[in-house]
Amino acid sequence: MKKRFKFLRTLASVFKILGIFLAAISLVCGIILVVLALSNGNFWSLFGLDAATGFTTGIASGILTLVGGLLYGLVVYGFGEMIYVLISIEENTYRTSTFLEEMQKEEQ
Repeated sequence: MKKRFKFLRTLASVFKILGIFLAAISLVCGIILVVLALSNGNFWSLFGLDAATGFTTGIASGILTLVGGLLYGLVVYGFGEMIYVLISIEENTYRTSTFLEEMQKEEQ
């Protein structure tokens, strides 16, 4: 059987790759922010923050970036998987329809 919905398959693959990419980038950025917060605080002084506020801000922003980015990556990846599920449902429905039509023709 000829594969249908080539664009949707491509789009689903793009969403899955994008989801993995977003999760990886957020993981790296979150780790970098936490490491910068655990450093001596010189980085946060560029933004006008003292060491204690820079530490708190760095830890909070690192954790939020990490958790938020990973969740967003999972949602985007899940959207790509959902497109594949919808394509599979359509294929199974089409096969069932053709099978039932053939059975009906055999009975007549």
